[in-house]
Order: sequence, then structure tokens, then C-alpha cells
Amino acid sequence: MVAATDTMDSTKKNRCALVGACFIAAVVPGPVVGAEFGGGATVGVSWTDNVLLTTSPTEMDDIVYQVSPWIEMSHNSPGVDARLNYRYDWYRYSDLKADQSYHSGRAQVTGKAWQDELQVELGAARNQVLRDPDDKIPVGRLPFSGNLTDRDEYWVNPRLARNVGTAATLSMSYRYSRGQYKDSDVQDDTNQLARFNFNNYRYGRGLTWALRYDWRRTEYEVSAPWEHQQATAELGYWATSNTRVFAAGGKESAWDDPFDPSMVDTFWEAGFSHSAGEDLTAEFAAGERSFGSSWRGKLDYAFRRGSTSLSYAETPTTTGYDRSNRLPDFDASDGLDDFLNRPGGAERYLSQTLRWTLNLDFRRTGFGLSVFDEDRTGRVRPDGTPLGDESQVGARANLSWQAGARTKVVASGSIIDRDSDIVSRSRVIGAGLSANYEIGARSNLELSYSYAEQQPRDASSTSRDYVSNVVSLLFTITM
Repeated sequence: MVAATDTMDSTKKNRCALVGACFIAAVVPGPVVGAEFGGGATVGVSWTDNVLLTTSPTEMDDIVYQVSPWIEMSHNSPGVDARLNYRYDWYRYSDLKADQSYHSGRAQVTGKAWQDELQVELGAARNQVLRDPDDKIPVGRLPFSGNLTDRDEYWVNPRLARNVGTAATLSMSYRYSRGQYKDSDVQDDTNQLARFNFNNYRYGRGLTWALRYDWRRTEYEVSAPWEHQQATAELGYWATSNTRVFAAGGKESAWDDPFDPSMVDTFWEAGFSHSAGEDLTAEFAAGERSFGSSWRGKLDYAFRRGSTSLSYAETPTTTGYDRSNRLPDFDASDGLDDFLNRPGGAERYLSQTLRWTLNLDFRRTGFGLSVFDEDRTGRVRPDGTPLGDESQVGARANLSWQAGARTKVVASGSIIDRDSDIVSRSRVIGAGLSANYEIGARSNLELSYSYAEQQPRDASSTSRDYVSNVVSLLFTITM
């Protein structure tokens, strides 16, 4: 963790405030025509046998009261789309005689022109991240762990996508974002991403070509910045009406010289892309990058009773850029989607990430599964000091059953294994069972039980070690 200086750049702060002000002005016009509003509140009480997540036999039980209101809004029109989701979680701990609260949400407005070909998005978001991933890791927000901190992000994202002639497509985008942490001793970061893509895939037969450019830059308050570029030229052909094979090559920034972003290394890849209507899309490629052999792949498939998605990528990145551009949350229920990043950390590394999701929807039952596996190799500090490799792998599953006209039962479980350069190997386990009864059209009562455990996985590990049980009774009303 890197300490921030007291003389933080006020220009950057003002820029973030301006983005937020522009966003509020755009999202809250008066009157808001065609907008849909929703929301509600959850109130309840929970009992836990280990509110501080301490090691046996020092556990402390407590009664926890909870109030969690939320609001949501969506607006769609030919010129503007807007989305707002906000949630406030407040907890009162009886024996500790303490309060704890969290604000989380996301708001964005997108202006559209030229038949939606040109779009400009302004957004802001807040979520909770681990203050120290090598400390105790809470499963959910209820434990009084002291190991969650707020991260705010503000961004602007203009983008253009339009057809050129009868066969070509041009797309360009730029994204500027700033991440800020609640902790004053943690350095903030800014991230920039620019992309250019010009291709003739739309023609659908014969020879294919594409020109691409990708530029990324991460800046920190104290640490040295990181920048990476890649320029690509691609040739291929349509083997069938649904399958395209291709080979590509170009220049990119050298992986072994983090202080020189110029494109001095060559790379190449070959692969194929296949689609079957809107239900199945797939693309796989393998080749040689500046950091060694590399391959990538993505498969999306939608079927009558569900969908599945599988992806793998090897990408040079940094902790700041990774946090800002991460895929959708692995665990949306408590917001934790990463168990290695340290707020304010600035190391760069090669991320090798596999993700798989599966969703099944039947008449009375539903099933969801999310799996991720990430290795971080070649880790170095901004000054070039090498660090040890790290990894995280996890799975989360939930099964729902409509037991009756008003009763729904949900079982869930998660497991995360992490290998940290600091505490070595550790594991976090979570499990839950809940029964939800619909009292009326807009209200329900839920009784739930949850189990959480964190444990070291080998003798050399200095990981925290705890077991926690929670029983909750919650009442929810929606608008």
C-alpha cells in the first residue's frame, strides 16, 4: 500500500467533481419523462456467533439490527438513456454498541446521436473492496470486520460505431476514469483506454481484413505510470457463411521494459471465429506476444432454458487498470469480485484469467454457477522490483426452488482459494439457506442461515482463521 501525499492534485479532484455534477444535471432533468422508478427497504434482525471474525476461542456473539433502503430508476428515449441504482445498508451491533453503514450504487447517462452511432456516457459508481486481502475476508457486509473500504469511480466514455460503404465497419472509443478510495492514506488512480477498429467483417464472404489499435495508460498519485500500446493488421477469409479464419500481426510495447511504452516488439496470432445466429458466438486464437506464447478464447451460447459463457485471456495490466476494467462482479451479492488487489497498489503483472458462467431456468427451479481462475505472473513494482506470483480461483453456485405459490427456497455456496505472495495459501468458504414467504404483492418475509469460514491451507500460511454462523429474519417491502 502506497501512502498518498497531502498535496493531492486539486485539478484532478475538480475534474471528478465536474463529471459528477454534469451527470447529476443530465440524470435529473425536470420533469423526467418516460422514467420508471422502483425501490424498497429491508429491515430485520440477525444473530451471529462471531461478529468480529476472530479465531477460536475468542469469538463474540451479537444481535445485529439492519435497515437497507434502495432506489432504482431507468429512462429510455431516442436521445438519452439513464440508469440509477443505489442501496444503503445500516447495521446496529447491540453488544458492541456500534454502528456500521455502506453506500453502494451505480449511475450513468448515455447521450445518443446519428441513429445511436455516436454515444457519450457519463457515469459514477461506489462499491466496497477489501482494504487488505491478506487480512480476514468477510462473506457479506454484516460482520464487523473492519476490512472493507469504499471505492468511488467516475468516468466519461465517448464512442462511435458506424458502417462505411457496403462492407466496412468503423468503431472508435475512449474511456477516462478516476478511482478514489475512502482511506486517506491510499493513492488514487486514473485510467485511460482508447481503441480503434476498422474491418470488413460485415460483408460476410470472401477475403477479410481488419486494422486495430489499442492504447492503455494508468497513472497514480505517487507511483510511476504504466502505458501499453498495440497495433494490429489482420487478414483472413470466410471458410463458410458462419466461420471466419484469420491471421494477424503487428507491434506492441515491450513487456520486459515497463518504462518505454513505444511499440518495439512484434507479435502474431492465428485463429477462427464462428457464429450461429444470435444463440452461439465463439472466437479462439493462439500466437506469440512480447511476453511469450499466448492464446485467448470466448464462447457465448444461449439455449431454451438458459445460457453459458466461457472466456480465457492473457493480458498485461496493472492493479489500477484491472480494478477499473474488470468483468462483471463474480459475487454481486456482496460486491467482492477480487481477492488479491490491494487498494493503492501499483504493481504490473500478466493476468491469465479463465471465467465460466452457467444459468439454468426451469418452471419451478433455477440454477446459477460462476467460476473464475486467475494467475498473476511476472509481477513487478513500478520501480522494477520483482514480486512473487499470485493466484485466485473460486466458484459460486445458487439453487432456487419455488416450493409453493408464495414460498421460495434458495441454497447457495461459494469457495475461494487464493495464493498470496504475503500470507501464502488460504481459503474462504461461504454457504447459505433461506426461505422466503410472500406476504402480499409487495412484501415478503425471509428466514435465512449463513455459514462462513476462512482457513490457512498449508503450514507456512499466516492467513486469518475463523468460523462464523448467522441467523437472520428480514422483512422487505418494494414500491
